[in-house]
Amino acid sequence: MIRKWMAGLVVLGMLLTSAPVFANSAETVPEGIFVLGFKFGWQYAQKRFGKSFGTDTVSITNDYNITVMGKDLNDSFGEDDKIGTLNAKYENLGLQFTFTAAYGITDNLSAMLILPVNYVRNRYSFELEDSNLYLVRDKGGNPVAITNDANRDTFSSMEVSDHYLNATEFEDVLSCTADTPLCQFQFKGLREWSRWGVREIIGGMRYKIMETKKWRQGLTLFGKFPTGRQVDTDDLFDTNFGDQQVDLGFWYGIDYTPIEHLMFNISLGYTEQLPEVKEKRIFSRMYDENGKVTGTLPLGPYWQKMKIHRDIGGNWDVYFGFNYATDIGLSFNNEFYFFWKYKDNFWAAETAPRDPISGLEWVPDFQAMEYGTDQSVLEMTNSIGFSTLPYFLKGKFPMPLIFSIGYTVGLAGQNFEQNHQVWASLDLIASIYMFESGEESEQAETSEDFQLPAAVQNEDESDPYGKLAKESKKSRENAERANRFNANFGKTRKFNGI
Repeated sequence: MIRKWMAGLVVLGMLLTSAPVFANSAETVPEGIFVLGFKFGWQYAQKRFGKSFGTDTVSITNDYNITVMGKDLNDSFGEDDKIGTLNAKYENLGLQFTFTAAYGITDNLSAMLILPVNYVRNRYSFELEDSNLYLVRDKGGNPVAITNDANRDTFSSMEVSDHYLNATEFEDVLSCTADTPLCQFQFKGLREWSRWGVREIIGGMRYKIMETKKWRQGLTLFGKFPTGRQVDTDDLFDTNFGDQQVDLGFWYGIDYTPIEHLMFNISLGYTEQLPEVKEKRIFSRMYDENGKVTGTLPLGPYWQKMKIHRDIGGNWDVYFGFNYATDIGLSFNNEFYFFWKYKDNFWAAETAPRDPISGLEWVPDFQAMEYGTDQSVLEMTNSIGFSTLPYFLKGKFPMPLIFSIGYTVGLAGQNFEQNHQVWASLDLIASIYMFESGEESEQAETSEDFQLPAAVQNEDESDPYGKLAKESKKSRENAERANRFNANFGKTRKFNGI
């Protein structure tokens, strides 16, 4: 029985041609073989790319580092009345744990599953500078109004601050829930918080279309299925994991092996993000002195919420990379990844609410929601991998494992965070035949589709894999090929979308 258990591993080692099946490759998992993988990554983003494609970056809080004038609240303020300039600060720690599994249905058809688990810890703070207005509170301490020097005396019966508006008072204005005209925002207060969550579960099928000595082509179809919740529209800094909606997509990959130990890959994919209806708080656009739109003002009254259709723009992805593997199990991988997303479209799913203060009809500015939703990014990943497959085939290691470490960095982009990620992954190669009964294993070993080499079939029970180094030329070539294609292309993005 031990020999049959080991024989299953031997066969998978010789037949497996691309251990990390989620890699950017056209390869599939051979029939009856599965791969279990685990990836751990640490990532952070302090900056993001600008409004046009390029390498220039700004603070990730740039949209919140704005000057808010009194007229942004209502028209009663003068041209020089200034609530202040916000200086927002953001600290973030992100961890990602990704579990992967794949199974070979046939030698040319594989099923795959990805379960990404995320952890995030965020801390936000801001300062308010250069204000020339005062906060007015009622006897209960609730914010009632903001006034300037000329109108301070009109609030003599109330409590008027003896200093210009500061960050703490401005946060009170954003989060107060009293029935006063000033408490029209009602956002949740800023806080330090941490959260665990699951991104979309991803399932897919890959079919290998063709293979020659130097070329391989494959097509992958996949779906992403939401598991968590949407961003809280009443929380300025809430974070979700993924888009949390149903996506459908495909990948077409081509592998080229010009010389031994070197493989190039290029893959093209498209993801269609299905429309949804969600309640959102509608913001307004910001303009410069020339009337040009400069962004979205991420502040809006609580009553400016309504159910809207959101058609998230589909995206195209292109990967290009190479893998160089050595006979001793080491490999080096370099990959460039380009992502391009269409602009989102929004439209009403219900009648817009009226302004509860003025009673006037409110017309939502959906273009403010769409601004900046077209995205693109160019990222580079470098990684080093080590496979125990050569040592397993020589009987010097108990199982075939693939361990990799890598670093991903954003090089250029548009409306996209500059991502930095350090990650490590571990993949285990196994075979279903090791778990079957003796009779079933015997049938599997002698079938035409799963034939053991003669040397393994006649192997002495006391030496289950000592003769592997003397196997047939075909077996040795398959083992070398398995070691060669243990690249980790795409482990940071593949199937995971943006």
